[in-house]
Amino acid sequence: MDGKPAVHGGQIHRAARDLGLPLTHILDFSANINPLGPPETVRRALVQALDDICFYPDATQAEAKCVIADRYQVPEANVLISNGATEAIDLVLRAWNPTRVWILEPAFSEYRAAALRNRLAVVSVSLASPDFTAPWDRLIEEARPGDCVIWNNPHNPSGRHVRRSGFAAPLQALAERGVAVLIDESFMDFLPDEAENTAVSEALQPGSGVVVVRSLTKFLAIPGLRLGYAIADRSWVEHLDRVRDRWSVSHLAQVAGAVGLQDQAFRDDTANWLRREQQRVDAVWGPSALYQRHPTSVNFFLMRWADDERSRLLSQALFHRGILVRLCQDFSGLGLAYWRVAIRSQAENDAFHSAVQEILQEEGERWPKV
Repeated sequence: MDGKPAVHGGQIHRAARDLGLPLTHILDFSANINPLGPPETVRRALVQALDDICFYPDATQAEAKCVIADRYQVPEANVLISNGATEAIDLVLRAWNPTRVWILEPAFSEYRAAALRNRLAVVSVSLASPDFTAPWDRLIEEARPGDCVIWNNPHNPSGRHVRRSGFAAPLQALAERGVAVLIDESFMDFLPDEAENTAVSEALQPGSGVVVVRSLTKFLAIPGLRLGYAIADRSWVEHLDRVRDRWSVSHLAQVAGAVGLQDQAFRDDTANWLRREQQRVDAVWGPSALYQRHPTSVNFFLMRWADDERSRLLSQALFHRGILVRLCQDFSGLGLAYWRVAIRSQAENDAFHSAVQEILQEEGERWPKV
């Protein structure tokens, strides 16, 4: 893979233009956005905050930073607010300037894109099949002082997660070797037992070289505002803050984050919805000779069709019905046969499954046999 622009889901504006449809008529399963959001509390707060957009945003992001620090019981000095998780990732690599960036793949394409933007050497490391397990032993043996490892947990695109007991010791071993670790926890808010899975405590240890990056875009359903944050050792946060754009986080994004993170009812509703829909989606899709679905812990799942051509034709047919899925041909180690599919509302999930079945029945005779 080279320096081409990263490919992402959520290309809803382009799809609407190509199909001549309003945005509201597109069913977007390519972006992993919480269908319950944005919370009503956030919507009301944004309306009230509109009068303040004639002022520069708070360059210290004081209110949002205070809310995040309070939620995780960490000092505010250990928190950096960013314009989405992608800005935090770019800032970390720019500030660290590692000798090599070890990327555990398949993974979010912005890791590689950020490394290449910063002219850093990239080492691709494959996660072990079929569970996408990190090869910690290899990293501990081969990574050198001054290197950086990027890993995401929960894993995108598979939806699997690793509990803290499974990564705490490897992180300690890497720290002792002088290897920094950036952990992208953008989907951590969707796990019911977050405290048992996050690396925040490791990130707070002085000299650990661990930075945790989070996104609020997905959980609060505010991709149009862009908001994320990083938690790290105080000295690293100070360094990151020095190399950033002073007003990269808009006033409305800061308001949305401060209000949304305090909305416990929304968090509870999301947990209940996701638990219910995960079970329903499992039952509705069931086993099939045409595809394999990977188990998931979060609000999306990975599936593999029996062949590339069926995947391509089916995704095209869905597109012409106004339904978007994320093909995974640009994820290292996957390919065109793989889809990443968001879990949305019951009605939307059923409409998606029904559309797939209808297309298979109508067009399947012309397609490759399994």
